[in-house]
Amino acid sequence: MSRCRLLLMSNSVSMGGMEEHVRLVAREIDRTHFEIVALAPDWEPTAQFSASLAEAADRFAYSTPDRRHGTRRLMGEVWRLFRRARRDRYDVAHLHSTSYEGLTFAIVALRVAGVGRIFVTEHLAPDEPVPAVARKRRALLMRLVTGLVCVSENNRDSRARHLGLPSGRTHVVNNGIDITRFDDVASPEQLDQLREEFDIDPGVLVVGTAVRLEPGKGVGDLVDAFESIQSRHPNSVLLIVGEGTLRPELQAQAAALGVAATTRFLGYRSDPRPYVLLMDVFVLPVPFGSASIALLEAMAMSRPCVITFGDGREAVQHGTSGFCAEPHDAASIARCVNMLFEDPVRRREVGHAARARVEQDYSAVRVARELEGLYRGG
Repeated sequence: MSRCRLLLMSNSVSMGGMEEHVRLVAREIDRTHFEIVALAPDWEPTAQFSASLAEAADRFAYSTPDRRHGTRRLMGEVWRLFRRARRDRYDVAHLHSTSYEGLTFAIVALRVAGVGRIFVTEHLAPDEPVPAVARKRRALLMRLVTGLVCVSENNRDSRARHLGLPSGRTHVVNNGIDITRFDDVASPEQLDQLREEFDIDPGVLVVGTAVRLEPGKGVGDLVDAFESIQSRHPNSVLLIVGEGTLRPELQAQAAALGVAATTRFLGYRSDPRPYVLLMDVFVLPVPFGSASIALLEAMAMSRPCVITFGDGREAVQHGTSGFCAEPHDAASIARCVNMLFEDPVRRREVGHAARARVEQDYSAVRVARELEGLYRGG
């Protein structure tokens, strides 16, 4: 029996959770039943992702059928994608986009080329109403799609409110991670070296995050919260792992609040795991989000986590596997962090519960098995 030829395609513009998700799908899909062909943009900021995807897939090529390189190149990229699909005869395509607007040309090219089953995952859902014209345009595009895959229940609900969903063709497959990568991240000696490198004395409590420093990520709320946290815990340190356009603004904010000396901006780290392991409390201050890969990774390292977008259906269940603060509410974030700082037994219990929660419900293997069922038409 021949294998199903599956096309995995991403329109990545930066390194983040979507890229790790696509890589893990490519790696975990059962090769006895599927052959994986992967396409990713020719784009320098995501070169590391492309290399890892090429390693995980059976075959890999660059494809950038969007406007980032200009209209002339766009037309050429769309034509090449069409010809590749006609030549390779994909049985199924699964396209991954950061938003609801990024895959129009690719979807049309694949459908015209004869790809019979096309699934789409749009990893970031809108958190406010979408203009009527955009909703209608997307509704037309969704007629070409076999199914829309949402990465969480919250992701699906946001689409239902602001975009509309293709009737009977919407599926929820919660994000997952490779849990084994978080078993032996760093030795105590290595962590001591990192503490020394970043001037963090032994016994100092550390709160931190790992997120892109861009609008909508809520990092400014965490910096505001840290002013209150430090007033109760003067020796505490804030670690911010990530890079982005808001870094100068956030550094100025920390200086204005008087916490610059105890705030460490670590920039982009290709492997953030050891730095997250330094954190006594991990905070994801994104005011609207769902199934964050960074959050799942912190939980897999038994970090007690505070999020600002929880409602009981996310990995963090308030009071057991983490805590849910209010979005855009620095005081709420500070209360959760201070409570965990002041109760080391509770920190350990919540961290252990976080790890157990991820092991049970958020593994990459589980994601692959659920997607395989969709690809087969189940």
